[in-house]
Amino acid sequence: MYTHAGAGWSIRPFTRNDRIPCLRIFRDCLRAFPWRGEWQSYLPVLQNAFASAHVLVAEEASAGVIGFLTLNTTTGYVDHLFVHEDWRLCGVGRGLLDVAQSEAGKCLTLDVDAQNTGARKAYEHMGWHVVADARPLRPGQQIRLISP
Repeated sequence: MYTHAGAGWSIRPFTRNDRIPCLRIFRDCLRAFPWRGEWQSYLPVLQNAFASAHVLVAEEASAGVIGFLTLNTTTGYVDHLFVHEDWRLCGVGRGLLDVAQSEAGKCLTLDVDAQNTGARKAYEHMGWHVVADARPLRPGQQIRLISP
């Protein structure tokens, strides 16, 4: 589907065998966000997305699954985007978003935690813009972004 030749990773559709590696990435990422609370409370939403959304997986031959994205192709909404911490700043998130936008055929939207400054800076660097941003920001608040 998409291969980043220089970095050695590729993006493809989700399969049943990707479920456990994706859950591990999800768990590890949410544990790094203490403002989110217990990561287990988010599992039902992710499980539903695996069953109902268009899911893309980034993988590298020796590392396995290194990231994933869930997309509602009708609305262009990205419900989940998680990249293994060892693969951040390697273009994996951008690659997943580029493939998702190509498949949706429209601008994408997503919500990012106001406290997740690293992700917010990455989206801004990729040209994403704030759609809804209530002030003042509160712990746990999310900001809606739209792709270029």
